[in-house]
Amino acid sequence: MDIYDQVEQISNKADFIQFLKALKNHLISHGAEWENDTLEMYLEGLYGYCYDTAESDELSWKAVAKMFIAAKVYE
Repeated sequence: MDIYDQVEQISNKADFIQFLKALKNHLISHGAEWENDTLEMYLEGLYGYCYDTAESDELSWKAVAKMFIAAKVYE
């Protein structure tokens, strides 16, 4: 299962932890797909995505995972 499919299956903390591991492995094996491949750029993308999206104040593990996956390319 790829990380985009995996993020859609997240329903609890354990799923989110597995997603984080998969996200790290995706960076290692598919780093060329990441526009934000440094920590500074990634955090800037995470900030931008969180700022621009209309997520509620009560987040699910899936919503947090979507933020993390979006940050790899969000400007």
